Amino acid sequence: AINPVPKKMLENAIKEVGAKILEEKGITVIISVPKGAEIAKKTDNPRLGIIGGISILGTTGIVFPYSTASFAASIRQSLDVAITLGTLTVVLTTGGRSEDFAKGLFQDIPDYAFVQMGDFSGYTIKQCTKRSIKKVIIAGFIGKLTKLAMGIKQTHVRGSHVSLDFMARIASTCTTSEEIINEIKNANTARHVSEIIMKNNIPRFFDVICENVFKQMFSHADKQLDIIVIMFDFNGCVCGSYPSSFFQK
Repeated sequence: AINPVPKKMLENAIKEVGAKILEEKGITVIISVPKGAEIAKKTDNPRLGIIGGISILGTTGIVFPYSTASFAASIRQSLDVAITLGTLTVVLTTGGRSEDFAKGLFQDIPDYAFVQMGDFSGYTIKQCTKRSIKKVIIAGFIGKLTKLAMGIKQTHVRGSHVSLDFMARIASTCTTSEEIINEIKNANTARHVSEIIMKNNIPRFFDVICENVFKQMFSHADKQLDIIVIMFDFNGCVCGSYPSSFFQK
């Protein structure tokens, strides 16, 4: 993939150094990038359907931040690429780190089937429903997944907050310890709650969060999608899932 401006730069360079040869015989240009196929795996190329090589882009080196409309468009494009390339299963992640962990977990799923939905979970699920997607795997960490479990469909930190009372109610279905439940209510963050849960070996807590995510997203998809929810701890290990039998932890 070569964008128009770098292509024009190449053409101008050839004309500058070989105008006579170009006129008399023509010039064959071979463009290669050392280790391009390897480097490409670290870019967004696979999710755009560009397989096996790096893009020659340019020209300023300045990366502009996504607007909301641009991010939404990138989600739609990613889903369309996945469908066009023949998959009806996509892995929706809340960010780059959760995507990396998910790729390690689902090595048989092609790169282009991984879609970073970021904070746009509700929007992404609706877009999957409108298309021919059959199965969705949602993967993330405790903070974003707890927001989804609460029914929040747009999870940006400025517009939504994790409810420690909600997490305490979930915990109360997994333990009768009032001390632990009160500790959760007074925790600092969702990550702090996860540390309390792990320290006290509270069973099923992470699975129940994932179950609530499933219920919210399944309803939002008008019950049309096969949905699996996976929660990673911060070391990349699966700490919760729904259906809980999906992983033998």
